[in-house]
Amino acid sequence: MLSFILSLAAATMAIADPARAVPAHGARTPTVADSLVPVTIRVHAMVGNEPFECGRRYTGIGTTGATITASEFRFYVHNVRLVNARGDTVAAALQPLAPWQDRDVALVDVENGAGSCSGGTPEMHPEFTVLAPAGAYRGVLFTLGVPFPRNHGDLAAQPAPLSLSRLFWSWNGGYKFLRVDMRASQGDSAATGWVIHLGSTGCSGAAGAKSPTNCTQPNRADIALANFDPSRDVVVADLAALLSRSDVRRNQPQTALGCMSAPNDADCGGLFASLGLAHPASTGSDTPRFFRVGKGAAAVRTSGAR
Repeated sequence: MLSFILSLAAATMAIADPARAVPAHGARTPTVADSLVPVTIRVHAMVGNEPFECGRRYTGIGTTGATITASEFRFYVHNVRLVNARGDTVAAALQPLAPWQDRDVALVDVENGAGSCSGGTPEMHPEFTVLAPAGAYRGVLFTLGVPFPRNHGDLAAQPAPLSLSRLFWSWNGGYKFLRVDMRASQGDSAATGWVIHLGSTGCSGAAGAKSPTNCTQPNRADIALANFDPSRDVVVADLAALLSRSDVRRNQPQTALGCMSAPNDADCGGLFASLGLAHPASTGSDTPRFFRVGKGAAAVRTSGAR
């Protein structure tokens, strides 16, 4: 198989913008001559400057400074690539680790099933592991979501990590790539529900097709993080940043609760902008990003708490 290496200039350009990622076909594929080793990308769930915890109340969230308590926080990733010390982008295959990941997709689970997260599981998986050539790395790229070939099918026939009914919409819609459920309040007002269910929409099949062959809104977010050393740094998933341009105390009339990825739902605008996804109600490229780099050994120690 012909493999090639991106130029340093191209890799630098792609990694500089968190909304862009090098396509999978643009990465160097490891060869049999490479010595492959496991590389773990640790994920630290945050709400602003505070660690995420089930049942914990967080204040000052969104455009109205609401108070939220989350009951779900899980997402899928695939198409992982690393940037080595020379600036080359290298394809990194997911290491099968049942029940959390297979060769195609990994589940990142940052809730522990306790308290408000009773719909989850006690086991957590705040990371994903790939097999890559031995060496130093300084960047990571991945896609938030489930790859199209695995996204539409019979849930009952799927192995882990795609066997979770709580992260599945339907045969047509596929999976919820990111699910965050919460209740929000302000002052003495009663708490109301608000959710983030990111997934593909507008999916349809060709004539005679059993399952969708195309989705007009795929909604898979390509994430690129520069200056990231897997041996020291963590990927921060910041719920406060994701909600920074949203009013979680209100819901657009005549739409689903919170954001369920519909292009006509203005409640999705800030969330999609935070993920670098297009949406008619996008709040702009200056929207704080959901994913960022947590630097250094201190970040690793904090993220390792279970």
